[in-house]
Formats: sequence, structure tokens, C-alpha cells
Amino acid sequence: MNAMRVCTRAGALFLCLAAAALSPVSAAEVLLPEQHVVASPLEEEVFSPGAVTVVRPEEMQGEQKSLPDLLKRVPGLHVVEARGRGAYTVASVRGSTSAQVAVYIDGTLANLGSESAVDLSAIPVDDVERIEVYRGYVPSRFNRAAMGGVINIVTRKPKGSEASLTLGVSSYGGARSGLFWSRPLGGGAFSLGVAHERSDGDFSYWNDNDTPYTPEDDYEAKRRNNSFSRTNLLMKWEDESWHARFSWREDDRALPLPAPGFDRPGAQEPCGAELDTRQWSLAVGRRQTAGDVEWGWRAEWLEQTKTYDDPDDMIGGRGERHNEYRAQRAGFAVDASLAIGESHFAELLLDYSRETLDVRGDVVQGLGGLDSFAQESLNIHLQDMIALDGTGNFLLTPVLRWNVLDGEGKFSWGAGVIRELKNGWSWRASFGSYNRAPNIYERYGDGAGIRPAPDLLWEDGTQADVGVRWRGAVGDLLVAAGATFFARRSNDLIEFVMTSPRYGVYQNVGEARVRGVELESTIERGAWGLFASCTWMDAVNETPGDYRQGKRLPNRPEWEGLLRLSRTLSDGRGSLFTELRYIGEMYFDSAETIRSGNLFTVGVGGKYDLADGLRVVAGVDDLFDRGPETLRLGGGSGPDRTLYYPLRGRTLYLTLHWNF
Repeated sequence: MNAMRVCTRAGALFLCLAAAALSPVSAAEVLLPEQHVVASPLEEEVFSPGAVTVVRPEEMQGEQKSLPDLLKRVPGLHVVEARGRGAYTVASVRGSTSAQVAVYIDGTLANLGSESAVDLSAIPVDDVERIEVYRGYVPSRFNRAAMGGVINIVTRKPKGSEASLTLGVSSYGGARSGLFWSRPLGGGAFSLGVAHERSDGDFSYWNDNDTPYTPEDDYEAKRRNNSFSRTNLLMKWEDESWHARFSWREDDRALPLPAPGFDRPGAQEPCGAELDTRQWSLAVGRRQTAGDVEWGWRAEWLEQTKTYDDPDDMIGGRGERHNEYRAQRAGFAVDASLAIGESHFAELLLDYSRETLDVRGDVVQGLGGLDSFAQESLNIHLQDMIALDGTGNFLLTPVLRWNVLDGEGKFSWGAGVIRELKNGWSWRASFGSYNRAPNIYERYGDGAGIRPAPDLLWEDGTQADVGVRWRGAVGDLLVAAGATFFARRSNDLIEFVMTSPRYGVYQNVGEARVRGVELESTIERGAWGLFASCTWMDAVNETPGDYRQGKRLPNRPEWEGLLRLSRTLSDGRGSLFTELRYIGEMYFDSAETIRSGNLFTVGVGGKYDLADGLRVVAGVDDLFDRGPETLRLGGGSGPDRTLYYPLRGRTLYLTLHWNF
């Protein structure tokens, strides 16, 4: 009954909002732009009044970059790597927590209520056409009022007859292969993508044995139990109206123990823990028109099983040797759009999903706790794009959202403004409110070590940004550049807190303030190309009376930047490139007791076409082997200490790519 009342109220609210938003304005001669406004200095085909960066993996094809590697070029986004390449990796956008970032793959939400965040390292990019990162303003077509932002991954569409094969090897036992095949089928087109990647992950580093004041016991160590292996399958079929998608993923990952004391040469190696994931999903949808209304529907089913094995009980230490987590989610969505006169373009989204989680194994059999969970969500979003002048160069885009989880609903709103000026200049601004409900994992824990917190409150906050863009020529230089100032305040932040050496719980811990500047630019001159991005960010805990008040939020570096320089060879058959990346000092904890030093890495490589459709790519990441030297500094004083989970360093790679 509670859910029914909420749905009824949501429906009534939507009708009121729709009536207000769809009312025509008096300026009947105002025209909407035929071409959507530039979304970033790099792209002209993705519309949003907020900041958007679009990354195309094809431009770096063969460089063996993972999704986290590609996202490192996005200003305002920080990649948090827990244990190095192939291990658990999440994103923070404009100082958000990783749970506040919504990730979509071909329109399907990748965030599960049974997980704290989306593991980006597990998402393949072999068949990805583009990656869109929305910061600040989030368009209505995404069913989350995401406080952090949205990462939207769009895979390649079937396009008649084409095929490609990729083979590659790299340091530390790395190997990867990928196949893409597309053919016409049944009035549409069908595509098949298969990708496999593996790595031993064992690399050398200097270990201080967690005793920084006694350098005589330091030694050269080798990372152990650090391997991963994953296989992905993607099948798609589309025609002018229908689309269907099936994906399958198998991910086997070793969980390394903390570095100090466990990687000593000659020591007996424990069996180690492993986390194996199996996931498959199916989605079917159709788009059509009814008069002036374009609308569509989409149904999806997702199932995931995670199996945790620790035969030597090395990580849990309480007999938690085997556990299984099975999540299932069913969802249905309807969206519609309507051009109203020559000045409005309204969009509507209705989205419903239900997710369940079943826990089996030692965590509930030995320690007790809940073993079955469920959550239902309903989202109603309405957006209008309004042309405010007669040229289509001045746009206002308001959006209204009603988000319901397990019978409790919250309202949020947003608005964006874009103004195209003369001589290639434009400015844009967005502002609004956001919210996020606590998920299954945060409310009910894992059945044992993470204790239930069913009374968690929704997070909420406000954000604003303003930016300026310019695109034009300076002599023989073609330049596209942009700068954006952003600010956000968050309330009732949900963070994980250890309540004893054995147990922890998610709590609403207070308030936070984030502000910063994003810079992004491209410069082209003949055979030369330059891309640069930079972020300055000040992210601070502002909870009144808290001992952490005034301290920086963890895993939010103050400075971060990337620069990539490339040059096409004179014969046009290849190119050379170098990529520089910098991450400034940051804290790993909320009390500012553990921080890392600066990390500056250099990558170089080259590409060459051996024949038509046949390309070889060779290069090295982290040329000067800085990754393993990343330091953990205790409280800003005392000698340097080894990271618990050091990063891998210099990595050589060689790739062969064949289009046929």
C-alpha cells in the first residue's frame, strides 16, 4: 500500500509538471538548433548543458588501455585503484564518493544495489564506440539523480559487413585478444564481440617490511597472488525499430594480501583468496512514433553471481572460506520526446526495476545475519529544452525528477543554460539538487562483517557550475578549449566506518564541500596533435563538531592532469605519441593520517600500418617505473613507507590489429 500511495503521488506530481513544462511560450518564431550544441571542446554530437567529455577508444586502439586508463583523461574525474591493474577500481567525479557515480552500458544501469560501486576494471572497452562522462547536469534519459555524475558507455552498433581481430602481449604475463564481427541479418544488422584478457600481475618493488625506522630489514619483493583473467561476450541486433542485446562476463581475480611481510623471497606462498564473477544480461527494446511523439520501451534482465574462496582463511581470519552472492534484477522503462512548436523539446522517462540478493556460505552459516534482500525503485523524469531567442543560440534546459526506493520518494531538480556567442565563444551554466538512496549493500551489509544499518538516510546535495568554451584558429593552429568552475555541497554523506576491529557499518556522517576548476583543450597543427586536461579541486569535510571537520576528503587529489602529444608520420602510415600523467598528494583516510606522494608517469609508443587494415602498436607505460615507488607517508612525518597494495610500474606492450 505504501508503494501504491507513492506511485499515485508521483503520477499526480508528474501530470502537474508535464502541464507546466509543455505549455507553449508566446515566442512562436523561436527556433531550436538543428545541430545540438557542442558538449565539450572535443565533440559536437552529444548534447548537455553541463560539462561533458567524450572519449573514443578507437583513437588509442592497440595501446591496451582499460576503461580506467581511458577515464584518466577526463577532467574532474579521479580513478581510485585499490590494488593495481585488473583489480577493483572505481571513479570519483568532482569529489564524489564512488557510489554517487552512475555507470550505464548501452542504456542499462551497471550499478547494482548489492555492491558499493561499479568496478570499472571489469568493463571491457574492445567493442566500445565512445565513453561519455557527464558532470554537474545529468540529462533526464539517465534514471539516476547522480550526485557525482554519469559515465555512459556506448558500444559499437552493427553496421553491415565488417570484422576485426586484435592480439596483444604485455609485461607481467599479460595477454589479450579480441574479435568483432558484424553482418546484415533479418532486415537489420547483427554483431558479435568476444574479448579475453589475462595477467600474472607479479612485479618487483622495494618493500620496507612495514618497519620504516629499520631500513636494514628492507628487501626486494615480488607481488604475489595478483593475477586476473576475464572473458566477455557481447551480441547485438538492431533494425530501424527494434534492438536486442545479450552480454556475458566471466571474471576470475586473485586477491593479494597486504604487501608488508607477505612478499618476502623464499617465504611459503599461501593459496590466497579469489573472487570469481559470472554475469549475464539481456535487453530488448523498440522505438517508434505516434503522431509527433517519438517513444520507446526497454525491458532488461541481469543476473550476477560472485563466489569468494579463501581456503587458508588468510583475509577474513574467522573461518570465512567460501561465500556466494547472487543478484538478480529486472527492469522496464518507457521514454518519449515531443517537439512543441518551434521553441520546446520535451522528454519523459518512466523507469522501474526490482533487484534481489541471496547470500550463501560461511558469513551467514557461521556468524548469522540476513541472507536475502530485495529493493524496488521507480523513477520519473521530465526535461524540456527551451529556445530563448530566434537563432537557437540561447537555450534553457530544466529537468524535474521523482525517485522512489522501497516506497520512499525524493524530489530533485536541475537546470542548464547555454549561450552561443560570436567568434567561436560560448558559455554555459548549470545548477540543481541531487539525491541518492542507500542501497542494499549499505543498508543490510554482507550478512556478517558489515553490519545492517536499515535506518540510513538518503544523501542529498546541491551543485552549480559555470564554464566558457572557445573553438577557432590561431594562425595555423586549430584550437578547442574550455574551463569550468564547479561547486557542490552534500548532506548526510554515507561512508563506511569500522566500529570494532572485526565489524563495520555504513553511517550518515555529515556534510562536505567541494569546489574546483576543470581545464580541457585540444590543439592541432598539421601532423601534430596535443590534448591536455587538468583539475584543481578542494574537497573538505565540513561536519560540525566532527574531529574530521576541515580535513580533506580521502582519495581526492588537489591537483591532477594529463597531456598527450602525437605526430603523424610523413608517409601517413603511422604515428608517434607520448603521454604524461600527474597525480598530486592525497590522503587515503578521512583523518589525514595516511597520504601518498606525487606520482608522475610517462608513456611513449608508436603505431604503423604494415598493410591496408593491418596495424602494429608498440609502447611502454610508466617509462621510468614510478608506480611501485608511490609512497604512503604517515601523518606527514617520519620516513617513507611502502603502500599496502603497490601499483605496477614499467609495462611494455605489443599489439597487432587487423581489419578484414
